[in-house]
Amino acid sequence: MTKKTQGIHPHLNLSIRASSRIERQAKIQRLLVIGSAVFLGAILLVVGIGLYVDRVAPSNDVVLEVNGRQFTLGYYANALEAYSKGLTDIQLATITDSLATQIAREEVVRQGAAAEGIVPSSADIKAQLESQNVPSNNATRDMVAASLASAAMKAPFQAELPATMEQVKFEIMLVESRPLAAEVEAAVARGEPLAGLAEKYSVNTAIPVTQDYVPADLLLNADVANMCRTLPPGQSAIVLDEDTVKSVGYWLIEVVDRDDDGSILPRVMLLGTMDAAVAARARLATEDFGVVAAEVSQYTTSDESAEIGWLAPADVVSAAFNQAAFALELNTVSEPIRDIEAQTTGGYWFVRLLDRSVQTVSVTSAGSLAAQDVNEWYTALAEVAVIETSLSADQKTWAIERVTG
Repeated sequence: MTKKTQGIHPHLNLSIRASSRIERQAKIQRLLVIGSAVFLGAILLVVGIGLYVDRVAPSNDVVLEVNGRQFTLGYYANALEAYSKGLTDIQLATITDSLATQIAREEVVRQGAAAEGIVPSSADIKAQLESQNVPSNNATRDMVAASLASAAMKAPFQAELPATMEQVKFEIMLVESRPLAAEVEAAVARGEPLAGLAEKYSVNTAIPVTQDYVPADLLLNADVANMCRTLPPGQSAIVLDEDTVKSVGYWLIEVVDRDDDGSILPRVMLLGTMDAAVAARARLATEDFGVVAAEVSQYTTSDESAEIGWLAPADVVSAAFNQAAFALELNTVSEPIRDIEAQTTGGYWFVRLLDRSVQTVSVTSAGSLAAQDVNEWYTALAEVAVIETSLSADQKTWAIERVTG
């Protein structure tokens, strides 16, 4: 049997020149690997810096300060996200201006309540966030804390209210114009029930005609409240309210162009009463549509000619608007178009006092009076608060993009 021998590994003897060449190649490979790693790292660093600059760094910018407490753009974006749930992109953009004011208000409330010894617990804040299915962050916790503090502030005010006070019982209806309010007044004087006139005359049917006993201090319109304090029972009055919102408006529309697909380019104005619409239309005989619209229209556009952009038949402004606009001849101003889907401001209250006497304060009225006291307490604090806002248009855009991106 032949004896098995161990494997022999031959040694490779390289010349000095060959050995040097191999070492140079190995060194070049190491340098290439190191260079690639450095290059890749540089790319990642640039990308990281870009992401930091675009997404992180702006969030640290201070955009609001309330009595020494600073609020960053990141905080603002968190608040914007919380307040914008369910809003369209257009609606989202409209709340960016008022949001800083809301954040400041909440901070003033929290600070003021804390001075009174009212500080909502972390457990209560967490429970509220969970019950509302709201994510927990610095902005949402502050929002809930302000709400809880405001509610807690009502208790001491409510405890100080008397059990009884003078209250008024009355009938009321919002009418679009004084002539129509006069018609209502004449009908009531003839003995017609005010509730029976609501379908024809009321421009806010959500307001009940008969209002049960309530303290006059709770009435939103000061002139209506004063009437209820001074009118003899059974007497009525008509009160102008330039700020109230009513569910009716009158369009004037002129179609200035139309394409082969049926789309139209209209210019429009929206008036609060038929009389105002008739008067505006009469001016168009000698005045430019855009000039008149800029002066009297309650529908604002960015275009000087009052154009609102191209509308396709599928683009619904309202049923009344679309029905009239798409049937118009070119360059013809419509007659006033009544639209109960439009909202305009200004109207007349018809008020008839039924009774004024001392009554027990209801739980609802007590809560409303206490809330009114809390609002007055906040107003006093806000008058002396030091609030500085530095929110720019670019920062608002950044916040919107972070919320929607």
